[in-house]
Amino acid sequence: MLNMVITGLIIVLLSMREKEVKLDRMWMLPVIVAVAIFFNISQVPLTGLTLLFYIMFLVIGCGIGLWRAWMERLRVDALTGKVMSKGSMGTAIVLIIIMLVKHYISTLDVHHSVVALSSALLFIPLGSIAARRFIIYYRVRHMQAAKV
Repeated sequence: MLNMVITGLIIVLLSMREKEVKLDRMWMLPVIVAVAIFFNISQVPLTGLTLLFYIMFLVIGCGIGLWRAWMERLRVDALTGKVMSKGSMGTAIVLIIIMLVKHYISTLDVHHSVVALSSALLFIPLGSIAARRFIIYYRVRHMQAAKV
């Protein structure tokens, strides 16, 4: 349980600090997460129900990512001209709740449906990360076009 508390604190601290938006690297994390998830779900037999779970949680994750992206504050640094972003406490709390639900479900019985649900929950962060980064990319490009 201590590792959950430490992870939650790290999520809050990282999401609340202001950081530079690097457009050329925005695609890396979604790809890394997708590869890790696909290695994880390759252990679970693919059925119609698991595929439905994957799609459902990916759509939910995309919705959360869209919400997180619109909650993110973007600004152009006056000194450097770089675009900076800063998250909000609400987005950090959503991530912590998802992490806790995933942990709780993984402690349940090892029946196939529980394992499939636990694996499907991994698609929420994937959708969230991908959608959030897509919207932030769009917003930064829009800011840069308006500036020129």
